[in-house]
Amino acid sequence: MSRYKSGAVGLRTSCLLVAVLTVMATATLVFSNDDDPPPPRLQRVTFNDSKSVTRTIESRVLLEAQDGGLLLEGRDGRLWNVTPKQLQNRDETGDSFQPLSAEQLGEQLSREVAEFGIKTSTQVVVTKHFVVCSTAGRVYAEWCGSLFERLHDAFHAYWTEAGLELRESEFPLPAVVLKDRTEFAEFATKHDRPDAAQAPGYFSEPTNRIILFDLTAGPNSTPAKTAGDIRRKLEASSFNVATMVHEVTHQLAFNSGLHTRYADNPRWLTEGMAMFFEVPDLDSRTGWKTIGRVNAPRLKDFRETLRTPREMLPLADLIQSDASFLKAEQARAAYSESWALTFFLLKTRRDDAVTYLKSVQRKPRLIADSPDDRLREFQSTFGELDTLDRDWKKFVSRQGK
Repeated sequence: MSRYKSGAVGLRTSCLLVAVLTVMATATLVFSNDDDPPPPRLQRVTFNDSKSVTRTIESRVLLEAQDGGLLLEGRDGRLWNVTPKQLQNRDETGDSFQPLSAEQLGEQLSREVAEFGIKTSTQVVVTKHFVVCSTAGRVYAEWCGSLFERLHDAFHAYWTEAGLELRESEFPLPAVVLKDRTEFAEFATKHDRPDAAQAPGYFSEPTNRIILFDLTAGPNSTPAKTAGDIRRKLEASSFNVATMVHEVTHQLAFNSGLHTRYADNPRWLTEGMAMFFEVPDLDSRTGWKTIGRVNAPRLKDFRETLRTPREMLPLADLIQSDASFLKAEQARAAYSESWALTFFLLKTRRDDAVTYLKSVQRKPRLIADSPDDRLREFQSTFGELDTLDRDWKKFVSRQGK
């Protein structure tokens, strides 16, 4: 597997989505028009969560099943799937739904960090679009916020120039930055599950949070005191910076309308997009600077896969199913091929890629496409696979020479 792939959390997110789709599959969803936004009314809902903890949250209802099951969105942007057996009480408040303010979200994130057993005090840094709750100190939190904002602006500028209409996030974008890997592992295990602790960082699709740790922390290192200290310490960890960019790209994509949380977004597409933006820049003092450059580590993996035909995933399989991302023996090929396909399409057929993205944007939540539907949707834009398969492999193989 690649050195900075967030595969462990990919497994968690995919399994969770499958579980949610399975729970809701037996019930007919009630909503008047797929293109209409959910009514912006605030409801107070009490239910038992998946760990049998009783919760009361202020939320709006995104989807309601005929059997009474609910998909809720809290004021912090978190999604909750509530089955009829879990539901205890539901009250209309008469108020309009309003996201938490950045300050309110920062207070909530600080409480979450403490509730998960992290004893280090938190500091909250609020930027234009992000709320960074950190146990790694203010200097590092501010450096993260600056990186996130640069990525935000570059991300939106890229898609505006490409002709794809996105929106600004309705919610302040939450990030939790722990002081070291030990704290990260403890938090990730409780926030999600043990396999999340194996990643160098991740985006949690259900909670809408990115979870990271201080990349400059080490057993014998002193905390960075300035942004210059951080840059010097990161010279040897550019690939870890790429992981940060990868996960923030996921968050931006799911909050700008490029993807929809809990819709059946093809995994090759969501990961391919994150890898398109993540590219490490070893000449940059931050480890990241540009969009759409050749991703050398992914290209290396792709070439190695090409030299080992038995490891190469057929293009149809990559498009039709997410299963290869969940298998250790296929994950490297799945990620590298997803980057290569995304890179090829955005570099040589960007208008068609935007058309395809627009069709994916319209996917409803909690409706799973069949493998044949996925393939038909792809081929309706890009044509038959035989020619495409030859062209993308030839194009990507020439890169970096």
